[in-house]
Amino acid sequence: QSLEIPVGRLTVITGPSGSGKTTLIDLVAGLLRPDSGQVLIDQVDLNRIDHRLWRRSIGYVPQEALLVNDSVFNNITLGAPELTRQDAERALQKADALSFVEQMNGGLDAAVGERGGRLSGGQRQRLAIARALVHQPRLLILDEATSNLDHASEQAVLATIGHLKGELTMLAVTHQPGMLKLADRIYRVSDGRISIES
Repeated sequence: QSLEIPVGRLTVITGPSGSGKTTLIDLVAGLLRPDSGQVLIDQVDLNRIDHRLWRRSIGYVPQEALLVNDSVFNNITLGAPELTRQDAERALQKADALSFVEQMNGGLDAAVGERGGRLSGGQRQRLAIARALVHQPRLLILDEATSNLDHASEQAVLATIGHLKGELTMLAVTHQPGMLKLADRIYRVSDGRISIES
């Protein structure tokens, strides 16, 4: 069985809990090695690629954005000294978050509150997307990124993902209908088998 993630497209992996969706993501990210078969990046075996370099070219958006009680800027750059305010603004723009950040008192220097408590769920998740985009990744992994959001927040995040389509390669794990509708390709994982949905 093989699975292909086309460049510049949104590929979605769906299936019941415990079916191996997270394992697939870990294989793609090089966190796990396959017992058999290969993971190829642009036709090159992942075992022949510097794993640290490959991981640096991946942006990851989890189900729950872990924000600290600090500025928007520090939540996006996580203290990386090479990242500038311009880098943060560019990432916020791509994540459709710059406009609401600019309206906050202090803008990039505004505090997000304990666990991002000053922001809505959709705003927190768009900051998480900006954080994943700030290093200009080649691959963006979205792990149940819209699962815990109310309808309005989910729609805002889906709009952001829609805008990113074509700009970079995205791999999403989800069972949410909205994300499935956006997908260019859907793989269903069940009982250790992968099938492609038309």
